[in-house]
Amino acid sequence: MRITKALQTLRLAFLLTGLTYTGARQVSAQEKSGVVSLCELTRDWKKYDDKVIRIKAIYRAGAETSEVYDIACPDSDHVAWVPPNLAKMAPSNMVDKMSQLLKFSGRAQIVAVGEFDGPKKVEIPAGTSPGLAATLRAADSRYGHQNGWDFQFVISTIEKVEPVPSSDPWPRQATEKKP
Repeated sequence: MRITKALQTLRLAFLLTGLTYTGARQVSAQEKSGVVSLCELTRDWKKYDDKVIRIKAIYRAGAETSEVYDIACPDSDHVAWVPPNLAKMAPSNMVDKMSQLLKFSGRAQIVAVGEFDGPKKVEIPAGTSPGLAATLRAADSRYGHQNGWDFQFVISTIEKVEPVPSSDPWPRQATEKKP
């Protein structure tokens, strides 16, 4: 009885002060109110680095690819690696829908919440051999298969899944000429 009363008092105190527990991270304003474009995230990445963000983007998956991109900035400078562990992040009906879309076209339009990670320099410990130091410097904190991405978006929740219109472009590689 005494413990129940104490818990009720604590709950009331939280309600009165407007505090809520959201886990280990603070929920960003973007997560509460809206969507940040992937173009904005990658252009101004220092502002969003290590923050929980909501995005609307095209998720593309393949044998060595798991990434999000935005048709407003489809070149490889604005693409983010997504660790391919999506089954845990969405209700089963969305996972099923996304699996069907990926099987059919290799991509799906998603609205997702996750942590955005920008590039970070790797610290080289003193006494590291020159060969290993060169390897570390070359990789920095790139993400994904063969360190192919400058950015990473770790999805925690998938809120919406839709097909991508066939007229929407695929991301361009950095070596392709931009219009």
